[in-house]
Amino acid sequence: MIRLRLARAVNMLFMVLLIGSIGHAASAGHPLPSGLDVSFEGKERKFGARNIPGALFLPPAHTGRVPLIISQHGSTRDGMSFADGQGKTDEYSTRIVRAGTQAGFAVAVLDAFAGTGLRPNNKRKFPNATRYAVQLHEALRRHPRIDAGNVFYTGFSYGAAQVLKQQDARWAPVASPWRALAAAEPGCNVVSLPASVPYATLIIKGGESHYAPAPCEHYRDMITTAGNRVEYWLVPEANHFFSANGEIVDGVAVNGCADNPVIRYPNGSRKFADGTVATRELFVSRCITRQGGKGKSREYLDEVVRGVIAFFERQRR
Repeated sequence: MIRLRLARAVNMLFMVLLIGSIGHAASAGHPLPSGLDVSFEGKERKFGARNIPGALFLPPAHTGRVPLIISQHGSTRDGMSFADGQGKTDEYSTRIVRAGTQAGFAVAVLDAFAGTGLRPNNKRKFPNATRYAVQLHEALRRHPRIDAGNVFYTGFSYGAAQVLKQQDARWAPVASPWRALAAAEPGCNVVSLPASVPYATLIIKGGESHYAPAPCEHYRDMITTAGNRVEYWLVPEANHFFSANGEIVDGVAVNGCADNPVIRYPNGSRKFADGTVATRELFVSRCITRQGGKGKSREYLDEVVRGVIAFFERQRR
């Protein structure tokens, strides 16, 4: 136990030093570069084949091939618009674009909700957007400015949950080879049984989030047991939005299974961590709550964004 705590402390110190080395590239003082329209036909089960708005932002101070970050929005698209106003992303991905391009990365964003009429509380209707990210990856890795050997995937909240699906055995053998993943504030109440994957994963949690850290810590341990590289970063005073002014409010959230999360298996079945079969009825009754969160002062968000960029820098080859 002492050895484990020491390892976590050393890892946290290393993360702090890396963040400092990036500087303040995520600050609002840096303008966003112009984005290229990379909209594509996306396919997944719920919505079938349809146009997915996408944009690619290239680092203005770099030429030649550059590493790529694909960033996935959360359930609230409260950030910038792109693709001539057809798509929107969230504040997290907007800051990833700004910080990533300043650090020499290309950054691509997509809008998984465009044209669907989905709202943040329609959580049971959300598309399986990890498929869109893989499809965008396949298209962009052939782009003449993209270094196909250094492609990274990140996302916030719902987007973070899509990122963690890349641990799934159903994706590991067939997905494009990511270089690393970073999941910012996933709920982890529903997770995939991890398979052996070649890429490292960073999970970032807010200690005051209405999505408790415990299930993500449990999932970190599952990923480790599968033999995969994973780092875990807790921001103790941050809420779900990496803010200091968080409140628990009435709102739909999948956070009722924190002590007994649901695990998706490669054969499509689902079980709670204690082995109980997770029927639809049990999932709805146990996992979906009216315990939402608010507070978007975002004092910690730039620190988180710098940490993600630092982690990706460290994983580059």
